[in-house]
Amino acid sequence: MTVGSTAMEVRESTPDGGFGHVDHPLLHQRVRDPRTDREGELMAVVREPHGYVSGRQQYTRTAYVRGADDREFTAAPDTLERA
Repeated sequence: MTVGSTAMEVRESTPDGGFGHVDHPLLHQRVRDPRTDREGELMAVVREPHGYVSGRQQYTRTAYVRGADDREFTAAPDTLERA
């Protein structure tokens, strides 16, 4: 018996060729997320598609923070504070 495989295309970048990274003043610094009281290093802020409103693509910004346990968590970039 032969089992077929299905190839899945993985898209790692936005259509314009970038990864959607956004500059942030606390990038690569120690930060605290006041909503969860977790701390870590701000690794990236990414602009991600969130859906359409009135035919226009809407985006949200997501911060990726690496905690002391080396596990990343997400947070709202506008609420992050310097730790």
